[in-house]
Amino acid sequence: MYLSIADVLLVTSIIQSLTLAVFLLFPSNFSLLSNRLLFVSVLCFAGWLFEIFLYGTGLALKHPGLAYLGTLVALLQAGTLFLYAKSLMYRDFRLRSEHAVHSLLFWVVSAIFVVEYYLQPTEVKLQILMQRDHPGVLTSPLLAVAIHLVFLGYLYATIRAINRFGLDVRQIFSNIESKQLAWLRVLLIGYSFVWTVSMIYCLSAHVFIGGAANKWVVATGAVTGFLFINYLLLNALRQPVVFSGLSAEETDLLSTDRPAGSGSAPDAALIARVSQHMDETHPHLNPNLTVEQLARQLGVAPRELSRAINQGFGQNFFEFVSGYRLVQARHLLEDAGSTASILDIMYEAGFNSKSVFNTAFKKATGMTPSQYRSQRR
Repeated sequence: MYLSIADVLLVTSIIQSLTLAVFLLFPSNFSLLSNRLLFVSVLCFAGWLFEIFLYGTGLALKHPGLAYLGTLVALLQAGTLFLYAKSLMYRDFRLRSEHAVHSLLFWVVSAIFVVEYYLQPTEVKLQILMQRDHPGVLTSPLLAVAIHLVFLGYLYATIRAINRFGLDVRQIFSNIESKQLAWLRVLLIGYSFVWTVSMIYCLSAHVFIGGAANKWVVATGAVTGFLFINYLLLNALRQPVVFSGLSAEETDLLSTDRPAGSGSAPDAALIARVSQHMDETHPHLNPNLTVEQLARQLGVAPRELSRAINQGFGQNFFEFVSGYRLVQARHLLEDAGSTASILDIMYEAGFNSKSVFNTAFKKATGMTPSQYRSQRR
């Protein structure tokens, strides 16, 4: 059997997915809930790639009993990705019986496929396969669009949860670079784009049917699969090491602080103490300062301090601490006698991320640190 470049790419991505799944089965990895959910998600993704491979090579016509199995398995990925993101965000996240609702898409569509395809005689199955215009869906464009919309809805909900989480960590940490799940957001945004294009194709394919279009679908699926699984390999395995999620205490702190700025009037005395402590002790020079650490230094409850910063200074914890670090950085950059590099000044001011430092500095001054130094000396 002749395999095109797209077919080879699909096989490579399937092998990579299964290899990653096997690696996640190792006891040291499988003990983490996030890795168990990632294991399921990777298997689901391999199923989707397998369906495209059967479609592109024509093997589905030779083995009609295998057709659509990959699609059905892949439908579990929508809810699994959502739960996977939650397990990365919150250290104490656990699966509960109510989470079974996230498999509803799989069960509903499986019931439809059993009646409309698997219970049919072989001749009817072959007729359905020859009439379909997209891998993994029956000839009904309505069903195809419905599946896509539910999947896109899950991707949107997951991206929205990650964005909200990115705001939450700013209430607790002054170093947020590894805690925002930016890599997962990028992955899901790209995945959403692919599913959107796929849905548009489903809407139009039953009108414009042709071999060239079929090859385009297989090629797109192959490239998408290769990029998806390799990006996942580069980021997912190190995520629990870099950041294991918010603890129960940190999550509780966030739940008592929403929305910021609400509730009773800020404690003026505490606000004054915070300002004095920052000016005299310079805790912001600790690059990993957290709201809990600062609260311990002041002898107050973390939620009390967080509320005072939100209401009294109109900033979240990250913005509040970054403001003091920027003042320090500007002071160092204005020193004509200093021979320190921009990177040294960044670390000395309390930043430990070049991208975060440059972004915050330009937002505050309208200039890069290098431009600011050349103009102020």
